[in-house]
Amino acid sequence: MAAAHGGDKAVYEQLLRELGDTIERYLRCHFGRLAHVEDCVQECLLAIHMARHTWDPHRRFRPWFFTIVHHKTIDLLRRASYAPPPHEDRVPPGIGLGLTTAGDPADEMVPGDILTRLAPAYRDALKLTKIEGYSLAEAAARAGISEAAMKSRVARAIRATKALLETDRNSA
Repeated sequence: MAAAHGGDKAVYEQLLRELGDTIERYLRCHFGRLAHVEDCVQECLLAIHMARHTWDPHRRFRPWFFTIVHHKTIDLLRRASYAPPPHEDRVPPGIGLGLTTAGDPADEMVPGDILTRLAPAYRDALKLTKIEGYSLAEAAARAGISEAAMKSRVARAIRATKALLETDRNSA
């Protein structure tokens, strides 16, 4: 990125190619086969391109990079419904990540780990509304709770998911 800031277009193009591969593997590792991985990768790369002037060469690149990927992924998850694939379809953590280091938490995470780390009520709320696509009223009826309680659980589940991703990113 420092060379790209200096105006080296060839290095910047190479950086974007490598980051695209890294983003794709990160998404598949943490979320399995998302239906729109390529869309998310492109959105992340576009966001990185648009925000490249905000990167400080005196600070580490990875936290800046994964913050953008984190926010774009959350945006994607909010907009679409995804069904998690069987575990055998998921890419093992850390495989092919060009930016991993020996102490990278991605190497230690179980695929699809984010949802399994949520409280059961929150996990169920996310699955019903965001993955299976039920409306709040339908999900509430299925869970045997009020619509307001379901809305609250979904909001709390999203906050908890963000916190987990942030913790994982900060420990990198």
